[in-house]
Amino acid sequence: MIPLILFTAACRKPVSKTLPVEDTRFLMDTVVRIAVYDPGISRTQAEEAIREAFRAMETLEKTVSSHMPDNDIARLNAAPGGVFQAVSPETAFLLETAGIVAGETGGAFDVSIGAVRAEWSFDAETPSVPDSAAILKRLSCVDYRQIQLSGQQARLARPSMAVDLGGIAKGLNIDRAVEVLKAAGVRSGLVDAGGDMRIFGKHPRNPGWRIGVKHPRPREKSLYGVIETGPAGIATSGDYERFFLSGGRRYHHILDPGTGFPAEGCVSVTLLAESAMLADAYATAVFVLGPDEGMRLIERKPGLEGMIILEKNGRLTHRISSGLESKIQF
Repeated sequence: MIPLILFTAACRKPVSKTLPVEDTRFLMDTVVRIAVYDPGISRTQAEEAIREAFRAMETLEKTVSSHMPDNDIARLNAAPGGVFQAVSPETAFLLETAGIVAGETGGAFDVSIGAVRAEWSFDAETPSVPDSAAILKRLSCVDYRQIQLSGQQARLARPSMAVDLGGIAKGLNIDRAVEVLKAAGVRSGLVDAGGDMRIFGKHPRNPGWRIGVKHPRPREKSLYGVIETGPAGIATSGDYERFFLSGGRRYHHILDPGTGFPAEGCVSVTLLAESAMLADAYATAVFVLGPDEGMRLIERKPGLEGMIILEKNGRLTHRISSGLESKIQF
């Protein structure tokens, strides 16, 4: 999932001349910002905590990224079908959590989509629509139930299966960075990975944190709305970041595991959850499920709130979960 939410206007008035203490680095194919808003620790402590958080993120990315040549995911995907491979505790946790989300969403979120994703060339200089027969062949390899775990070992039951943790790993990496900050004594701050983020603690001056939701078709304004929230994990799945046009149709990177082609019905989904990892995964699932079934999932799943933007009669409109209605401004 490409994060499509912007952190804006966290403070309505200056907190102090020294806050936030922050730094940015390029990780996980995006700009990551870590900011500390805690006036109770020194700048030196905050800077060291931020460095430790970045180190933790770098380590986890090397372990679970689908784009690294020699890590858990590369070895798992390269192994013969049915052969167990040793994986790290973090990889095992991601695969286990991905399986739970897949089961709860009827497979709308499925990390075994990696087999189909290999047919798409969203990052190519001249991307093109893959052959339908090739997609259909690859679909036989998409089935989260065929990803099997035994302790810290994992296997793909069928040959040619491939795991892609892009829809959940970034969220976990954000959560791990927050854990490092908290362990260092930081009581409030945020980790923002290109828009997918985790906010923790209280803002030192304001009653809440204000999060700007990027407008998916920004012709007139850059923000679609602003959400005021307390501590939360936040993620957005949208059709407007990694995409190409062909034959007058938009082809985006959020693939439907049932068809192998881009999911239809939603323009963007912004989700709030208790962790960035869960927000990351469920935002993808809701996007794939579509506006009706997706909102039903949000409403019945404890801890989830969200907004779905869709197009109707050539115009954008939205649906908001009951717990979020009073917290969003347009």
